Amino acid sequence: MVEAAFYLCAYEFAIKTVNSPWCRLFDEVDAQVMEYALDLKQFWKRAYGYEINSKSSCILFHDMFSRLDKALNEHNSGQKVTEAVTIQVGHAETLLPLLALLGFFKDSEPLTSINYASQTQRSFRTSRMLPYAANFILVLYDCGGGDIRLQPLVNEQPVAFPGVTDRQEFMPLYEDVRRHYEELLKGCDFETVCELFKNPAEV
Repeated sequence: MVEAAFYLCAYEFAIKTVNSPWCRLFDEVDAQVMEYALDLKQFWKRAYGYEINSKSSCILFHDMFSRLDKALNEHNSGQKVTEAVTIQVGHAETLLPLLALLGFFKDSEPLTSINYASQTQRSFRTSRMLPYAANFILVLYDCGGGDIRLQPLVNEQPVAFPGVTDRQEFMPLYEDVRRHYEELLKGCDFETVCELFKNPAEV
C-alpha cells in the first residue's frame, strides 16, 4: 500500500505537475527510501544483480554495432551512408539491460537490502537513468585523418564508456570502444545465454 501511494504521488507529479495529496504521506527521507527500494528491484531484476539480466540485450547490442560498422565502412569507402540515423523505440525494460551490458552506471558495490546508508551517492539511480522518454544515443564523428570517434549520450547528456580510457573522455576512438567490447562482440550469443536445458544426450 505504501508503494502504491508513492506511485500515485510520483505519477501525478510527473504527468500532471500536481502536488498530489498522496505526497503528503511522505517526507524527503521516505522518498529516498522508496527510490532506493525501486532501484534495488531494478538492479536485481534487470541490471547488474545477475549476469543474464544484461545478456538479454545481446541481440540489440550486436545490431547496434553492426549498424555503426556498416555506416563507417560506407563512409570510409566514399559511399553515401545509407542509414545516417537509426531510431529504435522501446521501453525502460529494454534500455536498462543494454546500459548494464555496456557497463554504464555500475557502482563498486552492488545494491542490497542492508547497504542503503552507503549507497546515497550511487550511480545506479533509475529515476535519473530512465525518466519518461529516456534515450540512449551513439554518434559517430569523423575528426579527419582517420580519427573516428564515438560519443555516447544518455538522456542527451554525454557519458563516458566505462573502462575506455582516452584523452577525450566522452568521445573515444571507435576502435578503442570496439576493442573494449571485443569479447561481447564475438561471444555474446543470445541463444546460448538463454538456453535453459541441455539435450539429455549431452549431460
